[in-house]
Amino acid sequence: MEAIILPASAPLFYVNDPDFSFGIQQNNPPIYVSTPLSELRNSVIGVEATSYLQNMIDSGPAHEPLLSALGGDPIGLKYHLEIELDKWSENNILPLFVFDGQSIVGKDEMTLRSSQAALLKTQLAWKMYADHQPNQAVKTFGSSGSIRAHELYHLLQEVLCITVCLPSGSDSDFKKLVYLAELEVSGRAYIDGLMGSKEFLLYDRSYEAVIICPPTVDDWENKHFRGIFRSELIEKLGIGSEMLDDALLMCGTSFLPPFPPLQHENTIPQQPFTLVDAVNLLRNSDKTIISVCRQFGDVLEKRDPKWLDKFWKAKIGILHAIIVQENGQVISRDYANLTSDNNDYLGLRLPPELYYYLSRALVGPRILNYFASLESIVLPTLDGIVSEEYKLLITKSIIPLKETAAALVASRIHRAFQNKSVSIRFWFDSNLKQSLLHKSLLEQANRKADTWGVQNAQIQMWAKMTGMKAGTFSFAVVSLQLDGASASSKSSDKVTGLKLKPEILSNTLYRFLHLRDYVDDLHELTGWGRALLVTLKCVQPIIKKYDDIHQIEEAAFLAFEMIRFGNLNSRNRHPELIGGALRGSEEDKANCMLIGRTACFLKLRHQNLGYTGPLSKNYLAFNSLVKAVQEADRDILEAAVVSMFLSNQISRDERHDFGDLGRSIPLSHSTNTIFGIAVTTYLDDFIKLDWTKAQREENKPVFAEKFIPHSFKFAEDLAVAFEFFDAVYEGVKSLSEEISTAEKEAWHKASKYLHLRR
Repeated sequence: MEAIILPASAPLFYVNDPDFSFGIQQNNPPIYVSTPLSELRNSVIGVEATSYLQNMIDSGPAHEPLLSALGGDPIGLKYHLEIELDKWSENNILPLFVFDGQSIVGKDEMTLRSSQAALLKTQLAWKMYADHQPNQAVKTFGSSGSIRAHELYHLLQEVLCITVCLPSGSDSDFKKLVYLAELEVSGRAYIDGLMGSKEFLLYDRSYEAVIICPPTVDDWENKHFRGIFRSELIEKLGIGSEMLDDALLMCGTSFLPPFPPLQHENTIPQQPFTLVDAVNLLRNSDKTIISVCRQFGDVLEKRDPKWLDKFWKAKIGILHAIIVQENGQVISRDYANLTSDNNDYLGLRLPPELYYYLSRALVGPRILNYFASLESIVLPTLDGIVSEEYKLLITKSIIPLKETAAALVASRIHRAFQNKSVSIRFWFDSNLKQSLLHKSLLEQANRKADTWGVQNAQIQMWAKMTGMKAGTFSFAVVSLQLDGASASSKSSDKVTGLKLKPEILSNTLYRFLHLRDYVDDLHELTGWGRALLVTLKCVQPIIKKYDDIHQIEEAAFLAFEMIRFGNLNSRNRHPELIGGALRGSEEDKANCMLIGRTACFLKLRHQNLGYTGPLSKNYLAFNSLVKAVQEADRDILEAAVVSMFLSNQISRDERHDFGDLGRSIPLSHSTNTIFGIAVTTYLDDFIKLDWTKAQREENKPVFAEKFIPHSFKFAEDLAVAFEFFDAVYEGVKSLSEEISTAEKEAWHKASKYLHLRR
């Protein structure tokens, strides 16, 4: 195991950071102006989803301090979002949420920087936890800034009653909302106000612009919203609009690093710097960005020689930001003055149809970003561990999955994208690069995918015969075991006319399973497919009993994916990492860890409260492996459905609910480590082999109250975890040459170990 060591760096503060200070003297009138909610009745507020979510999870009611130590989705975020939406409704204000689309040039680089800074904090928190300083550790985990709001979009979209997700060819949601604010429909403004981060001040440059801050608990209780007036800033600072823009950019944005001298203590002794500091630097340098860069040329040369170039790209990118008009047309702002080198600051232009599917939440932006920038950055994990198995997985094993996803989309768009490779950079080694060579997979991937075009009538008949819901993993796998299903599922002609949700989802899953080699070219299950079939059949009673609340169907699929990649086993236990099995012989520890890792795929039922209980950096590192595979698989699923739309295999004449389709495609929810921690702690620390069955049942509530106090129905969930392990084990036993005898024996030993402790 190799732990990543990051260089020390100054804290990152951007104008969209809630901790960023404008630096206006305290005796001046307040920058934030309060507006009673009663004055906003019957209004429509355009809300930047990213800052709204970030505010809720960082300092709002949904703040869960240990989230960065657990991985996965926040436990209570959906619950708190529902409460917040009720508050909007109670005050007769309608929020219109807008989500980030394709990344603007520079944004991925800034996300990498902020993630590396956050990782330094979580590593410190883990050290505190190991040194028995739990309170300090919790506080440091909670303030690390490790959780990225855009990874939680699916939770907000699931609870929204009205959702708008406009794309941005190479832009964030700021310009989209400003466009909506300027738009009129039937003589009335489309939206009445803008809510989001301070970065909005760069996009809405009108003198009277006001940016409403995401609400705090106090804002709702006091029944007012707070806002920032651009005019107030200009007047209090005594500067012009252009100089304000330059100063705001100097302070850094989500796509531009701060002006390096601002972070230099010799320049600004009192850190963190403020907007006033940036203004003063400009004032002392003829009020131009070129002059101030010339003055601090030595600092720039040492810290960021290309900063001025990044500044100009950011400034021009804002001016010419891509927007979607009301009629769906994708255009650039100030198109008449768009320069010929716009690819440098806007990214490559993709077909408008792709932007439309992104805007309707059918797919996420990952695949589109491949082609827009021809680069992808693998961001830091929450655990920060660069083990040999992690490096192998990230740099080699999942590259073919990414190439498959890219090939499915590239074949349906301009030929130029078929011939362009995509460069992949890695957070743990700036010198290491990989390339996605999807051109080599174009024919193979599409040949497999295009053999699937099962019509709805056939799908409904199979659903009735299997007793399973069409469009699920279970249905897709089990249906291919029906007599004649393999032959009748093959399409010899061009696939057309897919219309309904069940047939779209089912064909997406069929194609996905074929591309992942669970199904062969004869549309028959492979050895891996048959093993998955065994497991899925075993878990059907659990799925039906609990309505799959434990996400056991997706867990079964991910378990086999991790077995195939060589990560779900009893090896590589990393005893140096906190939270692994500690009791008994080495074989006992290995058995316990395999069972615990298997439980990590499941969702433990938990109250809508932040987690309290033991932590495991060991399982967090395993969770990072699972997340990498899950995201790569999700990209193939999204690419498969988009490919069908782009090639008109799915009818464009139908009125599809694209958002519902996107949310119905599997593998959108991240798993956390709580279930694995609970199972391992129970087996390793709590259970006594000499207890009778009655004593074991009596002590399960005792365990839950002591170790996982906010769980509920823990005894039932523990039984589900054990039955899930049994089901995966049954699938593993059915494999022949796909895994070694030693691997099978490890599962057999773990099964015997578990049997003694049930």
